[in-house]
Amino acid sequence: MIFHSQNDDISSEIAFLDKKLSAIGWPIPFVHTMPLIRQDKPFETMMGYERKRIFNTFASFVSILPISYTVFFADKSFYQEADKMQVSYEHQIKNFIVKHLESFQGFDKIICYYDSGQAIVRRILQNTLGDILGDRVEFRKAYQKDYKLLQVADYICTLEQTKIRWDENRATKSEQGFFVSRHLFMKNYYRHISKKKIR
Repeated sequence: MIFHSQNDDISSEIAFLDKKLSAIGWPIPFVHTMPLIRQDKPFETMMGYERKRIFNTFASFVSILPISYTVFFADKSFYQEADKMQVSYEHQIKNFIVKHLESFQGFDKIICYYDSGQAIVRRILQNTLGDILGDRVEFRKAYQKDYKLLQVADYICTLEQTKIRWDENRATKSEQGFFVSRHLFMKNYYRHISKKKIR
């Protein structure tokens, strides 16, 4: 979950990012992080250094944003049934909301953007944010291509997952090729976003 107060205008940062991406040869104002690392579409014809420039430009953008975030984990291998995994996520998220309830209550309205790509995630959000915060929450359908902060969420999720794989000595070949080593991954990328992580 990415958190951003709409009182903090980020339009100039977004405009600067789009200008920088265009200047380095990526005129599409959309960055999908894992395909960029794996050299999947639409990055399949790009050389490694070109993809790294796009990645680094986006990383710099994320580092200056007035945002915070948290992450929730559930290992699919531990759950035979989807509803049990849903309960695990709901428990984690409810605990987080209760812990930071005063902060949430400081806002007149909380807008939750999600692309509704997974029904289970939609239910989890409604059963946690909706149940605890009630009418204060407004759910809106949104797509990554249209919202930079959804691209930021994708970027942070990718780095958090990559860190887990490095820590467990199972980084993919694509991650090893792109980041070179766990030390460089932590130094150049993860330590910057982790400063924004809500503990």
